[in-house]
Amino acid sequence: MAFGYKSKSGIPQTGGAGQAALDRFAEMMIGRMEQMKASDWKQGWIGGANGYAGLPQNVGGRNYSGSNSFFLQLYSAEKGYELPVYLTFNQAHNLKAHVLKGEKAFPVVYWDMMIKDKDGRKISSEEYRSMSKEQKKDLEVIPFVKAFPVYNIDQTNLREVQPERVQKLLDKFKVPELRDTMGMYSHAALDRMIQQQSWLCPIQADRRENGAYYSPSRDIVVLPMKAQFNTGSTPDEVYRDGMEFYSTMLHEMTHSTMTPERLNREGGTKFGDPKYAKEELVAELTAAMISNSMGFDPKVTDNSAAYLDSWIATLKQEPKFIVSVMADVNKASDLILDHVDQQRLALGEEPYLAKNDPWRPLDPNEEVPFKNAAIVKTRSGDYAIRASYDGVDLGLKPIEKSTAKTYFQLTDMKDKDAFLIMTAKKHYEPEIANLGKARKKSASLSI
Repeated sequence: MAFGYKSKSGIPQTGGAGQAALDRFAEMMIGRMEQMKASDWKQGWIGGANGYAGLPQNVGGRNYSGSNSFFLQLYSAEKGYELPVYLTFNQAHNLKAHVLKGEKAFPVVYWDMMIKDKDGRKISSEEYRSMSKEQKKDLEVIPFVKAFPVYNIDQTNLREVQPERVQKLLDKFKVPELRDTMGMYSHAALDRMIQQQSWLCPIQADRRENGAYYSPSRDIVVLPMKAQFNTGSTPDEVYRDGMEFYSTMLHEMTHSTMTPERLNREGGTKFGDPKYAKEELVAELTAAMISNSMGFDPKVTDNSAAYLDSWIATLKQEPKFIVSVMADVNKASDLILDHVDQQRLALGEEPYLAKNDPWRPLDPNEEVPFKNAAIVKTRSGDYAIRASYDGVDLGLKPIEKSTAKTYFQLTDMKDKDAFLIMTAKKHYEPEIANLGKARKKSASLSI
């Protein structure tokens, strides 16, 4: 694709709303990196901590993912919006609200595919996802990005016309101040992850260390003890010291997701290597996005600050670099938050990801007719789920021990049923897609 004019930041601009949105994301990232180079920069990647935190979501409760999540956090902080809750023009209208005069939208992007077979016939995305690798081999797949505008709820009169809805959102996103015995910030789910050793690899945090790192050869995350981070001279500084411990933990956990059997990222072999630099940016942004959703904004590491010039130069030369980086950030943050949510559920806390919330009311239009669903222990000692869907037996599917443990710890039957449906939807998605395809084909043949 040929590039057109250049923006003030030096980024070549391309056509189309989707590409324009990606260019804007790259410009925002360059702007933030250039701010970070200033000697008086006191914030982290996102900033804007205001006592409310959480992953950006639409007004209906669905989380935004990947680059959308990060840049909506960044945009919310820049504009000083109280909550990271967004809606479209039509969603505002449906809630009897409207966008305030003069307010400008922010783009949310998503990827789509144009798929054709060897004869030029278009294939739907649903049909494509249900195909085998062999069937996909001869298809032409052209990915493209789309964008649509959203507004923060502060850009609308939603507070006036829906005060109860907004109050529920405020209650949901309010961050309590939690201190440990030293007065440092405390996060129960991350503490439990270390205590239970429930991450993908061991996390060592009980010995004095000079620094934090992930060792690929040993497959272990090594952290200094939390007390080593306690260097502040005031209660506020000590509190923030605790946040630095957890953000460091999240940074190194991100590195541990790069292995071939996990997310399979190429991380480079030495400081200064381009792949090493990209991996460092992925770890920084993943930790920043998760930390911000937890209510704090960690400092930029000295290691990462050394890469700012090279990152800025790369983004100006190749804006699509941000797409590759944010795709990796999305996968890593989702994997980490899935494991954090398991600990939060075990502690009786609300998960960060809406998809992991067994108590979230199901949309009647999305409800799936599972029957005879159950979580069972197999002869090998592992756990599995079984269920039928519309009269079709879906068979046994293995599940994680932690998922089964959470299910069996629930005492309320409504909670257990909701958790079971959520688990079945997650594990049987391919089978349900295939059933839908088969029924559509059968229906077309009977006409």
